[in-house]
Amino acid sequence: MIKYILSPKGIILLAFAGAVVAVSVLMAWSELGFSGTLPDWLSDLTSRIGLHGLISESFNNLKPGMGADLTKFLESKGVSVNPKSTASLGDYGYILFMGIALVIAGIAIMIIGKEDAEEKTVIPVKK
Repeated sequence: MIKYILSPKGIILLAFAGAVVAVSVLMAWSELGFSGTLPDWLSDLTSRIGLHGLISESFNNLKPGMGADLTKFLESKGVSVNPKSTASLGDYGYILFMGIALVIAGIAIMIIGKEDAEEKTVIPVKK
């Protein structure tokens, strides 16, 4: 197993896994409205594991740069939110990040599947 992880394909797959995790964190950030204002349940959970300040601060640091850019991108694509609804631009950002995470995961699955298919085509010869 360690030999596989240290192979070039294993390292590539670990990179894809890290990318999926990073984008998944961005999904939570966008659902919070591109801010570090955490809901009570998430605030309680992160406080129990000692990461509340770190996570909230990290999300707040993303807001001026990446949050502003995402807002401009979504508005330029014609996304508008009805003021009478409970939706926000963060909900659309969540959908955007979900799509990116699924594409990255799909590529990683194709890499794994291709290797499995190649291994299954080798038939042992009986003597």
